[in-house]
Formats: sequence, structure tokens, C-alpha cells
Amino acid sequence: MSELLAGERIGRRYVLLQRLGLGGMGEVWLAELEGAGAFRRRVVIKCLAPERRGDQRLAAMLADEARVVGLVHHPGVVAAIDYLETEEHGPIFVLEFVDGASLRTVLKLARHKKMLLPERLAAHVGAEVAHALHAAHMAVGLDGQPLHIVHRDVAPDNVLLSRSGAVYLGDFGVARAAGNSDTTLPGSPKGKMGFMAPEQAVGRPVGPAADIFSLGRVIADAADVSCGPSLRAVIEKATAHDPRARYASASELAAALVQACPPPPDPDGALARWLREAAPDAFVFRQTSPGSSPAPLFAAVPPPSRWKLKAVAAGAIVVFVVLPVALIHSAMRGSELVSTAVAGIRAPQGTLRVTSRPEAAEVYVDGRLRGNTPLLLELPPGRHAVRVGSPRLEHWRAAEVNVKDNVEHRLEVDLSE
Repeated sequence: MSELLAGERIGRRYVLLQRLGLGGMGEVWLAELEGAGAFRRRVVIKCLAPERRGDQRLAAMLADEARVVGLVHHPGVVAAIDYLETEEHGPIFVLEFVDGASLRTVLKLARHKKMLLPERLAAHVGAEVAHALHAAHMAVGLDGQPLHIVHRDVAPDNVLLSRSGAVYLGDFGVARAAGNSDTTLPGSPKGKMGFMAPEQAVGRPVGPAADIFSLGRVIADAADVSCGPSLRAVIEKATAHDPRARYASASELAAALVQACPPPPDPDGALARWLREAAPDAFVFRQTSPGSSPAPLFAAVPPPSRWKLKAVAAGAIVVFVVLPVALIHSAMRGSELVSTAVAGIRAPQGTLRVTSRPEAAEVYVDGRLRGNTPLLLELPPGRHAVRVGSPRLEHWRAAEVNVKDNVEHRLEVDLSE
């Protein structure tokens, strides 16, 4: 199965614009939904990695995510728009596009500038996510029966902040819900270490209390370590070791946050202003829409002067006239000179050395299995999508490597975490 490319059309009406992320199992793309007339809408597309499109377990996970998100209706949950099963690209999940960045990215950029998220805004973000979680926990299926959704991956990576100051909860990819396929292998708890509830980390059954614990950790990560005693008390209760000692519901946690740390009069506006000041690089606009007059590809290259054109023409004469004559002459003298001339004409290439811990991990380059680590590859110059992982451990890492001619690049991957 071929790798997705910018400009490609998926499901007849979705045009890929820009790859937003690479995962061990899948890809996330910014795309444009083309409706009738002049209707256009930016969306996000999730799909399986090219080498994983035949994996029925992963396909079932993506289908489950689409089904669950489609049944959760709340303005703070990134909305499902469409789900397709295509012959060429496998399952495709289409989601609402949030014009913003993850809480993790924003906090990282702000800390580089030695700026902290104000306590009232950290509590506000937590309360908004808690409301979204409550909607998920209370969601019902088409038959009216509870879905018993548990997100299981509430972390700064999955909390999105829009440039207007809105807060969203996304990525239900490992959510547990009634009717979902059981894709959790024994001893392999889903979620992110450092944000998992204790019962989740050891593989025990989890409920809404696990999400409440994770959200408490997210709030603690967002707030200053010297936050006030009221907010600290809320965080401590949310992250209690015993699930029964935590808040009874995500809605109750939201109410406790508002009471302990009342939001500013215009919380969305206040958050938007802080984002522009503390993390402006997270919201750099990139012109990617085909119909929006993108910058010309060669805008930075001035037109060649007349004497340069003459020099190029002279060089062409040398290449196409003198060189063949020289080769013929050298052939008459023997093969030594021919070998020397041909050796100087080679395709440009660089090398990529991939190592991993533990070793023997699979290495995919541009969707094709190239071997196991440790591995040394010769690649043509340009950007290449690399995935390294272990199907047995279910740990994967992805990266984009910009290979340059005659340069050895190194990629070291730790899959033991």
C-alpha cells in the first residue's frame, strides 16, 4: 500500500494538505473537505501507517475510536466528522480541526521563556477538560445504554488549546467502552507513564476515577509548583492513591476547581492573550490550502543573469559534446579511464544508521520494511519517514529524517520506556 502524499485525494472529497504527526502505528494529516460549490472546511485525518494497514487489530482500534467519539457530544471534545474504509489506504477517521496546539507544546514553549501558566488559567483548563470527560463518562449508545467510556490517556499531549482560548480533549484512541474490541495485551496498560492512575499502571480494571487521577496530574503539570493551598488541595484529592478517595465524578472535580480558583471574567480571552504572549510560536500560521495562493516554490531564488545563462550553456556543451568524445577516446585506450569517468558520475546518497534499545527492532522507511536494528541504510537525499518499533512490545517511535548527500545520519531509539 502506498504512502500518503500532500495533494492526494482521499475518499473523493478530502484533499491532504500537510502531515501533522507520525506515530508508530499511524499518521495524522491536516486535510481540506471539499463540498459542493465553494464550501471548504479544514479537518484532521487519522489513518494507519502504510506498513500497518493489514493489521486487523489496529484497524479495529481506529474503528472503535471513531464509533466512540461519534457518540460523544460536547463542545469540549474534538468532534468526529466522518469514518471511511478505503481499499487503497485502509480505515480513515476524519475529525474536527482545532486551530491551536497541545497543552504540552504550549507549556514547553512558555517555560523556555520562563513564563508560567497563571493559576486561575490552569484551573480553568482543568475544569474545561473535566466537563468534557464528564460528557464522555455519561455518554450512551444508539440503544440508550451507557457506553461506560474511560479515556485512559488524559495527558498534556491530548489537551488542545485553540488560538481563541477554547479548550478541547482529544485522542480517544485507547479509550475503553462497551462494545469495543479488547486490544489491551496482558501486562501492557494503555496510557502515558506519569499520568496513569496506580490501578491503571498495574493493569487492573479502570473506571472514571482513573481519568480523574490523570486530569489531576495534568493540572499539577500546568500549574506552578507553588500554587495556592486551595488548588493544591483539589489536586491532592483528585490524585489520591485510593480511587474511592477521589472525586465522585469529573463534574464534581470541575466544580471544585472553579470554587478553589475562580476563573477570570473572560477566561477564553484571558487564555488567548496569555498564549499569544507566552507561546506565539505554537500558533504560527502556515499557508497550506491549495486555493489560498501559497508562496511560490522559488520565491527566494532570483532569476539568473545573462552571463550565468551563457556559462550554463557552455557547460552543457562540455557535458553533451566533450564528455562523450572523451569517453570514446578513453575506451580506445583501454577501460581504465572509462572506469574513472563513470565512477565520478554517481547518484547522490546519504547514510542512516539506526540503533535501538533493545536491539532487533523493525525499521520502516517510507512505509517499507528495511531490516532490523542495528541497521545501516543508504538513502537518497530528502526527507524520509522512519518508524522503529517492536510488535511484541507494542512500543514504536517515529521520526522524519532529512538525509543529505554524503552525510551519515544517526537515529537512536529507546523502546524500553
